[in-house]
Amino acid sequence: MKYNAIHKGNSNKSALLKCIKNSPGIRYRELIKATGLSNGVISHHLRNLEESKQVKVSRYPNKTARYYLLNISTKESRIIDFIMRPTDRKIILFLLHHKFCKFMDLQRHINRSISTLSWHLSRLKEGGIVSLSNQRYRIRNKSLIVSTMKKVKI
Repeated sequence: MKYNAIHKGNSNKSALLKCIKNSPGIRYRELIKATGLSNGVISHHLRNLEESKQVKVSRYPNKTARYYLLNISTKESRIIDFIMRPTDRKIILFLLHHKFCKFMDLQRHINRSISTLSWHLSRLKEGGIVSLSNQRYRIRNKSLIVSTMKKVKI
């Protein structure tokens, strides 16, 4: 293999690692846009990075995959998965600023239907982000969520 091909491969790999470092939880399509690399090149390098344990991947049933460097813990990656979704992020941010909150307060602020908000809150409860007590919602493990949000610059 020629030096230029090896050098180009290393620069592509470096570009991917830089994007993943700067945007923990980045998705595949976002990597394509951010790097300008082709689908095949990204697929090749991501597979090699995952096999060599340089990145970890969270895969979900809906086939969404998010990419992380190894310095992001499993708990942090789970939090990132939630805060990358706009409605979940709005709920989390609102609850971070209110110690306890009733469903209707959230519904007014989030401006989503009752069923949609209920669905998001159920997922956030299952994910350990939110708890419900006496008909009031609150954030669980506030310090971890805040520090994780700082890592992703939210």
